[in-house]
Amino acid sequence: MTYKYNRTCECGNVDSIEVDKREAAFELKDSYVYNLTCSKCGGKNFSAISSNKPDIDEELLAEWSENPEFYFSSQDEDLLLAQEHKNIDLYLKFIDKEKIDIGKRNTLIEALCVMIYDNVNKKEKENIEIVNTVSSELKKRIELVEQAESWIMDYIKEISFPLIGIEFRKKTKSSEQNITVENKGLWNKIKQIWN
Repeated sequence: MTYKYNRTCECGNVDSIEVDKREAAFELKDSYVYNLTCSKCGGKNFSAISSNKPDIDEELLAEWSENPEFYFSSQDEDLLLAQEHKNIDLYLKFIDKEKIDIGKRNTLIEALCVMIYDNVNKKEKENIEIVNTVSSELKKRIELVEQAESWIMDYIKEISFPLIGIEFRKKTKSSEQNITVENKGLWNKIKQIWN
């Protein structure tokens, strides 16, 4: 399959740039495409950029899992991974590997928790199976989930952790007030420096 970026210049011209599977998966040509000059008018301003990406497979996940510089998405990578329900077994396989970047393991655990969150209130058989499968598999890896806790948003933990067998501890008002007081003190110090 061919992967390519389409860059639409403000003049309306569309330049297409072919990339290989790896470049498309890990956004390795993004900065090149963003800085490209239009082949028609020579301008650098563009109105849109689009690209097609390969499905995440074992080969790509293997390279990603060992390289902290690679991302399937520079933003919300956990959400992108969570959309790939067919990859649950693959994610679990990589979570269990000894040779995996810790941040990548945490991202996979986070993505699986997002899968629980996204499917827990849906009544279709497929959604129920996803929740049951992921929560039971993460129960077997509860220690790894607890190690990844700081990577996972509270609203995700509030729904997914009880199903995994981990108590979710909500932030108390007093701890939030302490943070607010500390932030105010810090803000006052910053303002004093500026003045």
